[in-house]
Amino acid sequence: MVCTRSKHTGHKSKLRRTGSAVVLSFLAMAVMSLAAISIVRSHRRANIRASNVRQQVEGRLVAEGLIHRNVALARTNGVLPVASLDAELSDSSFPNAWMANPVIDPVNQTVSLQVYMYPGATRPAASVTTAMPATPPTPTPPSPTAPVTGPAVSVPAVVAPSAF
Repeated sequence: MVCTRSKHTGHKSKLRRTGSAVVLSFLAMAVMSLAAISIVRSHRRANIRASNVRQQVEGRLVAEGLIHRNVALARTNGVLPVASLDAELSDSSFPNAWMANPVIDPVNQTVSLQVYMYPGATRPAASVTTAMPATPPTPTPPSPTAPVTGPAVSVPAVVAPSAF
């Protein structure tokens, strides 16, 4: 465009763009805020996923630990079927966990234990099949004269002063 003023000759007039800078800055702020919102949401989703995985692993480990402890107690006491773990599981951080009835196979002399983490679950969180002892072990009473050793007794280490 050529300027139409009488004293100005031959130069182009500047277009008035006073509002465009404000509009562009608002658009930039909108883009930045949308990007920030999407980043926060993705972090939240990642944290929820990690929390779910951590809880699944923790539940599986708790279930397996209780099953193995119950199997060890049954082997030392010779009492089968194994008692239910529902009361112990309800005291943990998994109150809805439950244990299916032990499945005893008398032909193969095995017992199968399964723990589920929530009501209505179809896949067990932990499952163990172990051999049943043919005859229960006979418990040996502790001897009153035998010294007690092991992890329950801690003796402080005494070092002679001449060793320094």
